[in-house]
Amino acid sequence: MTFKVINKYLQENERTFVAIRKEAPYTAFDRVLIGNRVNESDEELIKAVIGQVTTEFNPADGVNKLQEDLHKQSESYEEKLAEKDVKIAEVKAVADWAVLARVTDTDNPLDPTVFKRGLELVDLGKVGKTYQSQEIFTLENPNHIEKYQEGRRVMVQVNEAFTYQGQTLEELTSLEQNGKLGIWKWTEPKEPKASDNVEAM
Repeated sequence: MTFKVINKYLQENERTFVAIRKEAPYTAFDRVLIGNRVNESDEELIKAVIGQVTTEFNPADGVNKLQEDLHKQSESYEEKLAEKDVKIAEVKAVADWAVLARVTDTDNPLDPTVFKRGLELVDLGKVGKTYQSQEIFTLENPNHIEKYQEGRRVMVQVNEAFTYQGQTLEELTSLEQNGKLGIWKWTEPKEPKASDNVEAM
């Protein structure tokens, strides 16, 4: 005859009391399980109680069972981390796209401090990393002297697969001329033309 759950309820601190019984031969086990498990099936609860009892009476088997459970938990944790990394990458891609769209809008240049903050959100170029088309990274321009708190970073836009090998900004200029990269620096807004002022009047 198999075990049956005769009682179960949630205790304080997210612990579940479970009582199981078997008539022939009469066997009774009452155990407290970690977590809220009152909504689990009787089969799962019986398995959990027997597993706990096995650990108590046969430590070797209990250790093996514990190792199996820890392995499963580790796999689940790794899966959740991977899912989290994917979501972070998706959010970063959207953020990079937003920065790319605004920085390249030369008709409406950003405020210098906003430009600086935007480029600080973009990763610096990583040596050895291959960037795909439309990906971006930033580089420090040590020769630039700030005038309006625009920062020293410039944005590099990749137009075709490109592996960054630690080149300086000057060394990347030739690739920009070939159309493989786009290099975007903060530029001062253009002064309105005199004709524009006349038309406005």
